[in-house]
Amino acid sequence: MSRIYAGVDLGGTSFIAVIADKKGKVLGSSDGPTTRGAKAEATIDQIAEHVREAAKDAGIKTSRIRAIGIGAAGAVDPKRGTVVRAPNLGWNDVPVARILRKKLGPDVVLGNDVQVAILGEHSYGAAKGTQRAVGVWVGTGIGGGLIVDGEIDKGFRGAAGEIGHMVIEEDGPTCSCGRKGCVEALASRSAMERDVRASPKSAVLEIMKERGKDRMTSSVIEQALDAGDPAMREVLARAQHYLGLLTGNIVNMFDPEMVVIGGGVAQRLKKKFVEPIAEVARSRFLRPDPENRIRIEHATLGDYSGALGACALARQGV
Repeated sequence: MSRIYAGVDLGGTSFIAVIADKKGKVLGSSDGPTTRGAKAEATIDQIAEHVREAAKDAGIKTSRIRAIGIGAAGAVDPKRGTVVRAPNLGWNDVPVARILRKKLGPDVVLGNDVQVAILGEHSYGAAKGTQRAVGVWVGTGIGGGLIVDGEIDKGFRGAAGEIGHMVIEEDGPTCSCGRKGCVEALASRSAMERDVRASPKSAVLEIMKERGKDRMTSSVIEQALDAGDPAMREVLARAQHYLGLLTGNIVNMFDPEMVVIGGGVAQRLKKKFVEPIAEVARSRFLRPDPENRIRIEHATLGDYSGALGACALARQGV
């Protein structure tokens, strides 16, 4: 009988739960929004229910799930199974693994959402076969994950990859972490929405209204770009520039084989989003790479990068 795992990708605005086998084949899934301002226990209740729904979609009983992996937005302590600090969720010291295990039964393994997403891409997607890779995920916030010698590197305290809080512009806007000038405050989807809303010449708000959206989703961004919205083009280009600076710094420090750019905007726009980032990054490499041996590409697992990475995390953790 094939071993079955559950994986949960818990982001600042939404989450998805999947059931997969050890080869990464998705057997069932269920997703929903992350409720702003909700208590942690209520959100964990939602997660448990969506794991049950994913199991139902897969046609299996939850008792068949060998282990559950979770990739959670923010700083985590994998040994304690605790989300230490997640500004976009409003969480501090939440023992997610213990609570979810009580609700569902199987062992629960916790990781940072982007660490887990790059693990997914390394196990089943764009970075498969690499020994040294970096993930840069652009969503509500910006996060990162490191692959070293073919395995996820969580760092000394489990906090490796918090690249969204690298300062790019000291006098820049205030970040969700409370500091100024973090790349997350300059180039995340939330930052882009802030800047678009501040522009009097943008049609983005009208597009959001027409589509019944209260947030500037990646599909709204794509529609605004297709319509030639000047503010959206300007804001996106500025974000890509900052992400290029970030990526160039990462390469100079870490010298990876590959940088994988993920998240909703990268998933939607693919090369249109990644190529300008790569162009800026390459112009900042201290050691030139004329043959483009260092690959800078978008993630290939789509919505499932984080959730399948969480399944891989669960498989490794039991």
